Amino acid sequence: MPAIQSLKKQLRGIRSTQKLTKAMKTISTVKFSKLNTLHGRYAAYGKACSGMFAQFGAGFVDAIKMADPGAPNAVVVLASNKGLCGSFNAELLNFAKEKLTGEYRLVACGKKAIQYFKSKNIPMEKEVVFGDIPSYEETAALLETLIEWRKTGKISGVYVIYPRYHNMMMQIPALHPLFKAEEQDETGSVLFVPDRSTIVEKSARTVFCAMFYSLVLEAALGAQAATLMTMRSAYDTATEYCAQLEGQINRKRQSAVTADVLETATEWRNE
Repeated sequence: MPAIQSLKKQLRGIRSTQKLTKAMKTISTVKFSKLNTLHGRYAAYGKACSGMFAQFGAGFVDAIKMADPGAPNAVVVLASNKGLCGSFNAELLNFAKEKLTGEYRLVACGKKAIQYFKSKNIPMEKEVVFGDIPSYEETAALLETLIEWRKTGKISGVYVIYPRYHNMMMQIPALHPLFKAEEQDETGSVLFVPDRSTIVEKSARTVFCAMFYSLVLEAALGAQAATLMTMRSAYDTATEYCAQLEGQINRKRQSAVTADVLETATEWRNE
């Protein structure tokens, strides 16, 4: 019987874990669904802005004045605010540490990134904590800070380290240059009103903010996907373990009952 009591105690603990992981799985499912919907709705606009940048990127980059080409680059690291998402943060932050070479100004986004760089004694120029579902306004505020640093000669370029979202099972760390344009062919017939320089200059901030917000949304979507998959796995494991413990308890009870029956039958025969 003491063995049964011990198993019952283990079962109570596993059931508590099962309830907790089920609740966290439900929360992650809701947040992932909201982020997936937001990301899907924003995708068309973000793709259009990326298309404009692909065609006229050099003009957009020139519109964001750079005071000092020799200034260090800013490196923005987009991690999550919470753990319990498997190796999501570990892989991203280890990748970031490998990329942080030479002179740079680090911007850590997310509580896990801030904690990690503090623990490694890596200095941060700015700490930012976005919401679990980041808003456009939060992203725009950070981008304005980066643009101001570029204009005042504090930085020259901006690189974003983020988890590139492939699917719910796969988010791969990637490095994305924000103020860097490839060679473009502008031979197409594009009409600018009133003129090209005015349109490009007026649109530059909008285009860069759209591309940056797409990266922030992708990072948040990946974090929630990783959390959801981790909690789903934990819940399934806890459920399976509960079933195993219940089976062990029932077998021990049956063995105890059988032993009692045999003992009683033996006593009757002796009488």
